Amino acid sequence: MSDQSREQILSDFQNCTGLEHINECIHVLEQYEWNLPAAVQSVLDRIGCANDKETTVPNQDTVNNSTSSVAINTTNQNVNNKRQSDSNDIDDLDQPRTIKTIPGSQRTTTGIIGPVVRDLNFTIECRDRTEQIAMFDNESVYQLKAKICEKIPIPPNKQNFVNWETKSFDDQTILRDLHLPKENKIQLSSIENGSASRTQTHKSSEEFPVTVLCEDQSGKMVPFKLILQSNTTISDLKKKIELSAHIPLQSQSWQGLLGANDSHSITTNDDERMDIDHDSGLETYEDENPALSQNETSLPFGATTIASRVPLIPDECTDDVSALENFARVFHARYGSTGPILYIGPLDQAIQDSVYASIHNRRPLAIYLHNDQSVCANVFCSQVLATDSIVEYLANNYVFWAWDVTSASNRTRLFETVRRCVGNQCVHRVGSIENDTFPLILIVIRSRGLLELVNIIEGKSTPSEVLLNLIQSHESFEEQRLRDVDEEIMREKRENLKKQQEDEYEQSLQADLAKERARQEEYDANERLKQQRLQQQEESKARLPEEPSETEKNITRLKIRLPNDEGVLMRRFHINNNLQVLFDYLTTHGRMLGEYKLLTTYPKRDLASLNASDTFEQLKLYPQEQLILESL
Repeated sequence: MSDQSREQILSDFQNCTGLEHINECIHVLEQYEWNLPAAVQSVLDRIGCANDKETTVPNQDTVNNSTSSVAINTTNQNVNNKRQSDSNDIDDLDQPRTIKTIPGSQRTTTGIIGPVVRDLNFTIECRDRTEQIAMFDNESVYQLKAKICEKIPIPPNKQNFVNWETKSFDDQTILRDLHLPKENKIQLSSIENGSASRTQTHKSSEEFPVTVLCEDQSGKMVPFKLILQSNTTISDLKKKIELSAHIPLQSQSWQGLLGANDSHSITTNDDERMDIDHDSGLETYEDENPALSQNETSLPFGATTIASRVPLIPDECTDDVSALENFARVFHARYGSTGPILYIGPLDQAIQDSVYASIHNRRPLAIYLHNDQSVCANVFCSQVLATDSIVEYLANNYVFWAWDVTSASNRTRLFETVRRCVGNQCVHRVGSIENDTFPLILIVIRSRGLLELVNIIEGKSTPSEVLLNLIQSHESFEEQRLRDVDEEIMREKRENLKKQQEDEYEQSLQADLAKERARQEEYDANERLKQQRLQQQEESKARLPEEPSETEKNITRLKIRLPNDEGVLMRRFHINNNLQVLFDYLTTHGRMLGEYKLLTTYPKRDLASLNASDTFEQLKLYPQEQLILESL
């Protein structure tokens, strides 16, 4: 790689992250082999910038074109279409968006990160076990404890840093504020049953233990032991419970504070602890749980709202519409946000209205599966599903259907529906996933006429990872949809051509049938005419008198010349016979009256037009006469 190219990457990296220390920037870039997108993403993930929807991570093509790789929008697009959160958090549309940091860290006023982020390495020693952990110095002590918990099974609220007893800190303290060196060693021990002494602040005389009872989903009281300083406020206490019990501030409902507000201190008169109302219920609990030390202050209140105790979908709810309406209502009450737009209706109908819709209105189906038994549930709902960028993207590109699988009955009910609508393979994949991996977002598309589960987004994903997965899944769906569009166009052309050919064939068939009917009608008419002629001939033959002999008297000889040289007819008639006898004679030879003229030579007369009752004698057609027959 040329020096000029590295200088451009370094410049773009500083523009993206706001880091001004060149050596620090070079150090990070070298860790990722000068891969700009990976380096920027690592910084953003570490400092909490992944939650900011207005920050765009550059791609490699952007680097090659030497263009700026960060776009910070100063206007709020699609304001009318955005689903607003009920928390009344309204962005200032006239100010540039700042890149968000983790709780407790400082934020610059210019919209770009100011302090230099340092790498910190920790060696954790616990009994005969040693683990290595890497952190950034703008992360909190609680985040350090959470990472330790991933490797050493000691909950954060029971971790004791033995060799940090001279340091003053709490779970919300930022590591940078402790002025730690790059390499650090922590001797870890576990606080068992609240009996271990907590010496992590040098002013132990100003600290006192407090036990907060939090009601879980089943209604059981779970104790959380905290070490508080004398100047701890109610607001600080609530934040500690948020970190320890993973209950968002907006979802906490407290009892036993005796009217104190968030700014009040836990103690009164500087050295007297707040008077706590110990009711009989608490005393019974303490009797049954000796783990609560007698010198600890117990707060008999639940740290959750009614919504957090009520499941998103109750077991007794058998109607899908009512179940999903309850899901949306409880979700809003728990997390202070309406979240994505839910499809209210059965899963099979959601499938019909998404992947089986018309080709131009077709969308992929996102199925959200919630499980309150997962440690990721609260964080995922409050920090991912409540993110405006994810809410908007789901609303514009997906049909979003949700279900709560916390209870076994709801889980079984869902699997039966998924097996019927999607298939056994999808049920096997979801059924094999552990509870701690929940919540899940299943992405279902239609490929070659069959439903296919193309992606499973897990609850441990960050907002940026979730959005990236949604975008990639939608791109895969869109590629398939475009293929389906081409196939649909070709199918329509084939069907139109086939229909055209069928129409032409039908028209030709109808024309042939019409001709056949006409021929048949003509044939029938001719047959009827033929029968009529034969009948007339038979009748005329029956009326025709016998021809007189040549020796008889009073006879006349008629010679009739036929048209078209067809020959001559000759016959003798009595002179007292009328013209009708002559006409009957011609009829017996196939010459029907009305089809010809029968002309005399002189004077020229048409006998066919004369009175048929006139006799040959009256017409002076004797002793002989030559007649000419002309067809009409």
